[in-house]
Amino acid sequence: MSREGLLTIGVEEEYQIIDASGQLHAHIDSLLARAAPRLGDKVKREMMQSVVEVGTTICANVGEARDQLGEMRGTLAELLQPEGLRIACAGTHPFSSWQEQQITDHERYKMLEEELQDVVRSLVIFGLHVHVAIPNPELRIEVLNEARYFLPHLLALSTSSPFWMGRNTGLKSYRSVIWSNFPRTGIPPDISSYDEYQNYVELLVKTGSIDNGKKIWWDLRAHPTFPTLEFRVCDMPTRLEETICLAALMQAICAKLLQLRARNLGFRKYMPALIAENKWRAIRYGLDGKLIDFGKQAEVPMRDLAVELLEFVDDVVDDLGSRKAVAYLNTILTEGTSADRQLRVVKNGGDTRAVVELLAAETMGVTVPD
Repeated sequence: MSREGLLTIGVEEEYQIIDASGQLHAHIDSLLARAAPRLGDKVKREMMQSVVEVGTTICANVGEARDQLGEMRGTLAELLQPEGLRIACAGTHPFSSWQEQQITDHERYKMLEEELQDVVRSLVIFGLHVHVAIPNPELRIEVLNEARYFLPHLLALSTSSPFWMGRNTGLKSYRSVIWSNFPRTGIPPDISSYDEYQNYVELLVKTGSIDNGKKIWWDLRAHPTFPTLEFRVCDMPTRLEETICLAALMQAICAKLLQLRARNLGFRKYMPALIAENKWRAIRYGLDGKLIDFGKQAEVPMRDLAVELLEFVDDVVDDLGSRKAVAYLNTILTEGTSADRQLRVVKNGGDTRAVVELLAAETMGVTVPD
């Protein structure tokens, strides 16, 4: 199917650039100038100057992705340190104000600002994007239709954005709320064929709605230029192990769905509107909520569904070399997501600045006790 006959993957992470006080700090141009000789085009600009995006090369397995992402976190931290700056990972910054952020001076971002106005200006959010290679375009669409079911589960496991501009929002993924203001986001619709998908993109381009398929920002999309499914639903995890666990789960879900399809055992498709119900529950409650089991027509605790997900992919993870990576899900269930750990800091008497310190430490692999 791809390198070594397995599903290759690529992982993109978005980091916050913060100063000594924990505030977001516009520094991308200086950072890129210093990072390019060492990291090349693995490191990129994003919409805001206080954001740095990194992306792995095509990886045969999650172990390769882990090595590259670990190196990038370490290298960027090393390059920022002389300036008194750091990186931190979470879906939102706990207290910085979007009104104070500077948009990157790039033609694409200027055009987006002109088109979307304050919707773009408030986009101080950070996500995890994972590409899973499925070269056959028809299979890619069929797996997309089935894999949608798991998007709320993946979001619940990644929640890391309970705070927005100094407030506890009461949600585990406020990033998802901010992102939903963009057009062409959310749970993807039913797509009958790759041809239908192409016709949809071409019609939007022809009518001036978009200039290319990259402006279709669904939670899961067939990438417009790569032969991949791109999972875009997750908040940016704080710990590297969380990113690798989620990437491994996404790869394994695709592998399992392809395996079922090869045995003529299709996975049932559900209405996007029903999946959106579960997504809202994941946004609001994260791991502590209940999602709807559509087959049983009953609510089931998300923690039970996480264990079921591990069981669902159990027979493909050894071939993928990712058993250890997906097993980290048990640590997430024990210690909570980043959102849960951030909220514990405040519950234990800390403020949002203390939350940023937790994020900065965990981003670099330092485990902070409660």
